[in-house]
Amino acid sequence: SPDLIVLTGDYLSTSYNRDPQALADLRTLLGQLRAPAGIYAVWGTIEVDLPQLLRPLFDELGIVVLEEGVARVPTAAGNGDEHSLWLVGLSCTRDLAAGGAKLWALLGELPAEGFSLFLYHTPDLMPQAAALGVDLYLAGHTHGGQWRLPGFGAILTSSQHWKRYEAGLYREGDTTLYVSRGLGMEGFGTPRARIFCPPEVVLITLSGEGA
Repeated sequence: SPDLIVLTGDYLSTSYNRDPQALADLRTLLGQLRAPAGIYAVWGTIEVDLPQLLRPLFDELGIVVLEEGVARVPTAAGNGDEHSLWLVGLSCTRDLAAGGAKLWALLGELPAEGFSLFLYHTPDLMPQAAALGVDLYLAGHTHGGQWRLPGFGAILTSSQHWKRYEAGLYREGDTTLYVSRGLGMEGFGTPRARIFCPPEVVLITLSGEGA
């Protein structure tokens, strides 16, 4: 029973992202999600998530897609800016300099006392997010490698930083990053298998200090 649900992209594999049955199955799955504070999402890899096909489905289900935007989510502590969670979302790009500049501009819209939660498909903007003081950064994309070796971890990550942020929890300065292994698998001709890399849905509990 989460208060808030966030989705970080790649909703269908590239083998099925135009398949009507896959889209119908995705609608059935996403239609089961409920959260009183809302469901928010960002697009995944540009070749995978096709907004012209997915946007009508998300609109129908009331899922808010942050393509380059900010959303304020009040918390149980109150409705003031100091008690709010501020979601910042960007669509995925391989241009890290441009992505960092867009993140800087969006963070400028937030009050100084607000808690910032950055949604981005890949973990590749972590250095920029840490430099800008993002509180929490949630990503996916790597699948945790999907194929992992004991003692080595991910063989491939599809990240521009390779294994630097392959899966799990990372902290740099005041910024916390969690890279989810996700639920799915790569498309095209890749094997439909995970090796030492179980799928996951992540539950994060945020708590404040003082009153």
